[in-house]
Amino acid sequence: MNFYKILIAAFSATNIMTTFSYLVSISFKKLFKEPVMLNFILEGAGINLKGRMKKVSGWLAHYLIGFAFVLVYESVWHYTNVKFGFVSGIAFGIISGVVGVSCWRLIYRLPDGKRHVPSKEYGIQLFFGHIVFAVAVVVAFKIFNYDPLSHIY
Repeated sequence: MNFYKILIAAFSATNIMTTFSYLVSISFKKLFKEPVMLNFILEGAGINLKGRMKKVSGWLAHYLIGFAFVLVYESVWHYTNVKFGFVSGIAFGIISGVVGVSCWRLIYRLPDGKRHVPSKEYGIQLFFGHIVFAVAVVVAFKIFNYDPLSHIY
């Protein structure tokens, strides 16, 4: 495992996914911006941050979640027979999309027990955003000549 390359891939892929979400948000004139949505969740959970931390907390949470996804992808590629490449990247994106949409639906119920799930359009955008994310991870690994199947780093 090459921590530096995984970190760069996670940062890059999260930026690309976020750009995708912002573009879809602008196109449909709806709030599809994950860092903003994460801030709402943090506030709803009673985490009241002040000043600069309030502004960056959603972004920080989004990057940490992206890093966790990349660690899982890299581990699956490295420790299983799943071949590294675009096909498995798309498959990971589909799985991550389902997980992501499910988590958002659950999280939006937590603060007060009421259902505050974002629109169906948000779920669709989020699903495709995860596919964009996973493909971006593959591209980043390929740019860095990082093969998660290799035992040589």
